[in-house]
Amino acid sequence: MTFKATRIFAILAGVLIGGSSLSCGGAQAPAGAPPPPPPSAPATPAPATNVAWKDMNHAQRLDYMKKAVFPKMKENFVGYDAKRYAESNCMTCHGDGAKDGTFKMPNPKLPKLPADEAGFKKLSAEKPEAMKFMGGKVVPEMAKLLGEEPFNPQTHQGFGCFECHTK
Repeated sequence: MTFKATRIFAILAGVLIGGSSLSCGGAQAPAGAPPPPPPSAPATPAPATNVAWKDMNHAQRLDYMKKAVFPKMKENFVGYDAKRYAESNCMTCHGDGAKDGTFKMPNPKLPKLPADEAGFKKLSAEKPEAMKFMGGKVVPEMAKLLGEEPFNPQTHQGFGCFECHTK
């Protein structure tokens, strides 16, 4: 590669790297600049492909998680507890599975849940806000994002607590 071509490549690389850091919040607005407009509330994203979650390969699932599931679920969790979930990432839900690349669920490091109805009633009495959030927001949203129905206690079918949590 010639000196000129090398220089052009270095400049382009710098622009691309700098541009990507700007899109990730890496740059600060100049002092005295008006604040950026607040982002509009995003609608639940449509699947990234026409492929059902159950039929996606690993690469498609990673892409869909990054582009659709993670942003929406982080928004929900930060809305529930901004301080606790401000630094959410793949490990928040997937734990060691995010480290080893398997993303295996359920994650045994998430809080363990009771295996029976009486245990869930007790948990609901002890942590009503958490149970309302998980049952009313997390389960239905994740089911929707994965193209499934939320868990139905009568039929024991659909996406529910034990997709993520162990008993």
